Amino acid sequence: MVGADFVAEYRRIVSRIGLVEAIGGTGVVVSVRASDAGLVRRTAAALAEGGVRAVELSFDSIGEESRLVQTLRDEGLTVGVGGVTRASQAREVAMIGADFVATAVAAPDVVAACGEMDVPCILSGLTPTEVWRALEMGADFVKIRAEVLGGPRYIRSLREALPVARRLIAAEVPIEGYLPYLEPGAEALEFGGSLVHPGLIERGEWAEISRRASKVVNACDEWKAKRDGPDS
Repeated sequence: MVGADFVAEYRRIVSRIGLVEAIGGTGVVVSVRASDAGLVRRTAAALAEGGVRAVELSFDSIGEESRLVQTLRDEGLTVGVGGVTRASQAREVAMIGADFVATAVAAPDVVAACGEMDVPCILSGLTPTEVWRALEMGADFVKIRAEVLGGPRYIRSLREALPVARRLIAAEVPIEGYLPYLEPGAEALEFGGSLVHPGLIERGEWAEISRRASKVVNACDEWKAKRDGPDS
């Protein structure tokens, strides 16, 4: 007879795998930065209206608004928290319901804490060595700001130099010319100010944010459909 501990562990593993697949499956993650929780929520709602299913908030922006993560999750979004640098912070955001944790550095203690809390972890890297180390630490994804080193060509050269590199997220991609990042193997694209420009948030141009989001999501969905089609 299968023990209760085994069943609980199995469910935790399946849940985490499901979250990892959900993050990769969205294809688009948007980093949301705003001056207060109300604007964050309104921006996230506009993005969701445009078809975005995953957003990343900053650790500093949560502050006293610990309910914000769960509120956005209740509205159907996959919600991560970035800017995490310490294990204690990773545990904190996991406790308030974050679907994933992201950090701009390669922090092994953050990976370990995410493992303890069964929350997917996204580390950042740039060089082949940094990406390899992040994967060796157990990161579920590695975020790469490839634009500063040649854009899609850098993703391609990285994959050629490091064939084992999977689960790559091209971060801070431009609002124009983002599809070429998918071709060499980026599993998802993360947009920041290029899609959600601070000026749009300040002026409350929610319809424009939704329009821009919809254009990106539809283009990525069409690209993936062609890639996975019967003639691929």
